Amino acid sequence: MVINGVALDEKRQAELEEICSRLGYFFRDMVLLNKALTHRSYANENPARGVKDNERLEFLGDSVLDLAVSRYLFFQGLEFNEGDLSRIRSQVVNEQSLAKLGREINLGSYLLLGKGEEATGGRDKNSLLANAFEALLAAIFIDSSFDILYEVTIRLMKPALDEAALAKTEADYKGLLQRRLKSMGAGSLQYRLIEETGRDHEKSFRTQVWIGDKPAGSGGGRTKKEAEQAAAKMTCQILDEQLIESGMPPEEAATNP
Repeated sequence: MVINGVALDEKRQAELEEICSRLGYFFRDMVLLNKALTHRSYANENPARGVKDNERLEFLGDSVLDLAVSRYLFFQGLEFNEGDLSRIRSQVVNEQSLAKLGREINLGSYLLLGKGEEATGGRDKNSLLANAFEALLAAIFIDSSFDILYEVTIRLMKPALDEAALAKTEADYKGLLQRRLKSMGAGSLQYRLIEETGRDHEKSFRTQVWIGDKPAGSGGGRTKKEAEQAAAKMTCQILDEQLIESGMPPEEAATNP
């Protein structure tokens, strides 16, 4: 079959339909999808086929992917600043993570590679998979709209995004508590060590949070930092419970101190 000057045989057509099924999106322009999966090594070795490589699509895909992920994180109500949001995004939008997502949809099986890349295991190279994944998203964007591209992107990436956001929250409850207290106009924040037990090489610590002159949550850990994070986490949970009891959801409290 020849579409827009590009030959797609029945085998290739079937392969493209398979990747569409895996994506949950069916292309109107199969040639565009084919281009997204074409490495420059294949295009260089097969000029007569009229196939272009995916590098321009990769360039566009890098931008629309950043926008889609940024939009998702922005509207999740996460109490993170710009730097935190950027770090969460970078944990998911990087070569290794994108290559992993590519493997989950078996992307390597559908790539068109030159003989050299094929011989050196190109179908499983992180760089090729990540680049093809970005090109694929750009192709969806061109073939449909940003809203559809966003839907497909988040469906594929939501577990990784939510995991990264949760890890950031759990790793920095002290920062979360400080921002929450600031938005509420609360008093000064202090961490007081209230207990230290165990031998030198296996100590345990317990810390109490004080907000102004009132004690709040407490928590323990193997280091003072762990104990402070645990105490901050407990205090955040206490504040959430108080806000819910008062009839104000925590996310509204952040904007209504």
